[in-house]
Amino acid sequence: MDYTPTLDESNKIIKGTDPNDSLIRVKGLCVYFFTEEGVVKAVEGIDLDINRGETLGLIGESGSGKSVSALSMLQLLPVPPAKIMSGAVYFEDRDLLKLSDEEMRKIRGGKISMIFQDPMTSLNPLYSVTDQIGENLRVHRNMDPEEAIEEAINMMKVVGIPDAEKRAKDFPHQFSGGMRQRIMIAIALSCRPALLIADEPTTALDVTIQAQVLNLIEELKQKYQTSVLYITHNFAVVAEIADRLAVMYAGYIVEEHSCLECFENPAHPYTKDLLSSIPRVDRKLTHLEVIRGSIPNLINPPSGCRFHPRCKKVMDICSKEVPERIEIGPRHFVRCHLYS
Repeated sequence: MDYTPTLDESNKIIKGTDPNDSLIRVKGLCVYFFTEEGVVKAVEGIDLDINRGETLGLIGESGSGKSVSALSMLQLLPVPPAKIMSGAVYFEDRDLLKLSDEEMRKIRGGKISMIFQDPMTSLNPLYSVTDQIGENLRVHRNMDPEEAIEEAINMMKVVGIPDAEKRAKDFPHQFSGGMRQRIMIAIALSCRPALLIADEPTTALDVTIQAQVLNLIEELKQKYQTSVLYITHNFAVVAEIADRLAVMYAGYIVEEHSCLECFENPAHPYTKDLLSSIPRVDRKLTHLEVIRGSIPNLINPPSGCRFHPRCKKVMDICSKEVPERIEIGPRHFVRCHLYS
């Protein structure tokens, strides 16, 4: 299929739309958890590409496998109970899943960084914030302690911490939730990573602080030419920040397309139902739809398409066969029997 460039309102090619410019490629990633209750089939053979300079939004209900997918890419899941059953994660022509712990430590925090959901539990309460930013700089940029502290203070300024010099020796509990999240962003971006994974970094913040953090991530992305994988369950967030969107349900990515097209012309019934269940400022809605049922128990998931018990367009084949990943347009992928 010929590649058709995507244009923005200024008629310029949008960054990150060239399918030959992948920074990281996830192929057939399958992750299970072996528990006393049974085997949790958390991620089932997902495929995902993130291009250079692109923000990919990964969205879905809680329990759909978004965070597990991201943690698997960096080998951060506890083994056991987790086990990567199959798949590959290609970054700089190397499969991250085949690297040793020592090799992964060189990549984590250096070339790929992650911002976690709750900064209070992610930051160490026993060390000052500059010590924690500085540790990353010493390990990955080989700075001496004095240089690292100086650069840590500079990064505090970059992320908008007031009076950075005075607060350099403060501890995490002395900062507000929004400021702690800025410290996490400073740690993540201090080594100029090629890829930033942001796992719902604004969930615990109020709307005003949330907007500030989103703007900060976007500004720093442009400044350092960083690609971003942004994990969330909030469509308003991805509409603000993402170039492309991957919709995840019960371990599968069911649709992947440009963010604008996903909002304007969703293809998968689940994507359509999600968009119909939220208020839209661009459309008049007489009522909000409700997605019947709930996300399935992944120890005993439904046969065939996992969304079929909740789907309004269910067919006989849906309960019998898992739908294949199909490209129905330029870089528009969907898993649904309606298109097979």
